[in-house]
Amino acid sequence: MSAVASGLALAGVSALASSSSHALLKSGNDKLAMQALTQGFGLIVALPFVAWVGLPESAILPWLLAGWVLHTLYYLVLVWSYGNSDYSVAFPIARGVIPIVTTIFGIVLLGDSLSWIAIAGIVTVSAGILMLSINQGLTKSGFAAAALAGLVNAAFSLTDAKGMRIAESPVNFLVWYYILDGIAMPLLFALKNRGKVLEVARPDAKNGITSGVFALFAFLPTLIAFRIAPVGAVSAIRATSVVFSLFLGRGLLKERMDGRRIGGALLITTGAIAIIISAALN
Repeated sequence: MSAVASGLALAGVSALASSSSHALLKSGNDKLAMQALTQGFGLIVALPFVAWVGLPESAILPWLLAGWVLHTLYYLVLVWSYGNSDYSVAFPIARGVIPIVTTIFGIVLLGDSLSWIAIAGIVTVSAGILMLSINQGLTKSGFAAAALAGLVNAAFSLTDAKGMRIAESPVNFLVWYYILDGIAMPLLFALKNRGKVLEVARPDAKNGITSGVFALFAFLPTLIAFRIAPVGAVSAIRATSVVFSLFLGRGLLKERMDGRRIGGALLITTGAIAIIISAALN
């Protein structure tokens, strides 16, 4: 299996884990508590590895810090988005702009190379996601928050990819990524709920920790994939998580499934197949 094909396989694993994590986030009673528990879990897992990897490499430090700022903004906007619209509507929009944006900037800024088959697949994935975004369950504020979340996600995908590619030791980047990523949301949650942190977090503790496990398997494969495959193709395959989100939204959150959502899912699947074929041919 080629490096690109391996990266896309990792992105597929990430897609399934990501949709599960986001479904749990949406189902939580307190969205900020869920986000704090999810990110805090990654921090706890990463901390013991500091003794092994040491301090962050100087070359990756600016990219780690930029990613930390963008990730924190993303989580805050995502909390806002999930409080304003259906999970199976907000999640596709948040994912929808990412493949196109990361493809363009991946080529321009990171030197990625993609075949026309892969580009056509990426466009098809995005078209399917846009099809899902037109839904009566979406409020104006929900659309704005979800679209902003997608743009911020695209931005940190590029910074994460750059950091992973220039890191002498990718493990060093991964460990510090999870440490920085796990600080902001627990801190914000603690500041907001001073004196009653445990009381507020307790109802969501089980789902929050479970979401943290899924989030670990959502981001770790993606970060490794960014190092070995074009960021646009990885983002497009990861965006197939919206297909899983449709079924999770239906089964777990009792949200409706209509012809538009089914059609969008078919377009996304077709685009993903094209990207996989492109990787197999190269």
